[in-house]
Amino acid sequence: METSGERPTLLIIKGSFSTYGGAERDIVRQLEALQEFFNLRIATLSSHPELESEASRLEIPLFVSESKWSESTSAFSRIMATTSKSSTKAWKKFLNSGKGARTLKQALESIDAVHLISGAGSLEVASIISEKIPIHVYMLEPNRGLHGETVLWANINGTQPRPIGLTRFLLTIPRNRDLKIVNRIASRSNSIFSGNSNYIKNRIKEVHGIDAGVLLPCVDLSKWSSEEEVTAGDFVVSIGYASWVKGTWECISMLAGTGINLVHVGGGTETDLSQLKEHAIRLGVGFEISPRLDHESLVSLIRSSLAVISMAHKEPFGLTPAEAHAVGTPALMVNEGGFPTTIIDRESGRLLPRDDYNDWHIALKEAAILENRTRWSEKGRSIVRELDLNPRGRAIALRKIIDQLIQ
Repeated sequence: METSGERPTLLIIKGSFSTYGGAERDIVRQLEALQEFFNLRIATLSSHPELESEASRLEIPLFVSESKWSESTSAFSRIMATTSKSSTKAWKKFLNSGKGARTLKQALESIDAVHLISGAGSLEVASIISEKIPIHVYMLEPNRGLHGETVLWANINGTQPRPIGLTRFLLTIPRNRDLKIVNRIASRSNSIFSGNSNYIKNRIKEVHGIDAGVLLPCVDLSKWSSEEEVTAGDFVVSIGYASWVKGTWECISMLAGTGINLVHVGGGTETDLSQLKEHAIRLGVGFEISPRLDHESLVSLIRSSLAVISMAHKEPFGLTPAEAHAVGTPALMVNEGGFPTTIIDRESGRLLPRDDYNDWHIALKEAAILENRTRWSEKGRSIVRELDLNPRGRAIALRKIIDQLIQ
């Protein structure tokens, strides 16, 4: 193992950890492994207790803006790119004022590279980073709502709030601003972009014209494995914040007439969840909204389910299938986006056409067969191991990218 002086100093930056979704958890779960290969620093405009606890445990310097920043979600703010503009100002204020800012200034002067993770308020930090500092941009996805993916604009039931052409026009200012920010970073001689799947690598090329690499996310099988022996229940699990893009409405539609219930984990707006309940009642589908679960409870829920399902539209990578593999529960996913990364149809789960509900119903019956459950999970875990998705494997992959930047 390298000594502290031999390891490059890496500043991890993400605009906000406050939502603490899959992307944020992915960062936190890797910190301990990353320490073996880097002297770590972390900077953010908005923190989260889980990040703070882990950074404290590992004694990683964490720089948090004294003036907490948050993403604006109003329609006017989206049209006027308020979130991007306010985060640019917040980063400049963070750098140039206050005790924490002086510390951040010192950190920027003593690092070898930046690992910049996309998301609200993230890419805007480039405006305060010297051109001399190498930057690795981990683009989890191009900003989907700005670049023509109409599913991001849809209501919970798939209807559009306004004509698509009008929405595109209204998003002209934030779209152009996003392209300008990304292109400015890409024009640096010491920047590298990575997507989190081959699908996102191709999307980065389509949207930004950038030749990106791939840095797959982390799946720690040891955190998801379960020795609990249970019989598959009469329900399936969907995971993610309820929305049309996550396919929540369509999952309920697909289950009509099967006698199989849906447990939704991930919450949603009060209005959307109410509409989902009404939709389920109309179709005679049992629908339960799970409260926020700790990790052990989530593993137990997935383990006792018939399957984990997703009809998400063009999911960038999709951690859910890999986590289902680890638990030992079949993963039935729509054949789009990054899901094929860890699923080979009929070998490690099912990849299914969105609109062929009959095919989905056959897959649900297949998921109840013990031999399939065992075989699919074993193959899925094998794929995860081959992809080296464990924390140390991801740390090694990032180290190779950073070494390439700072040579």
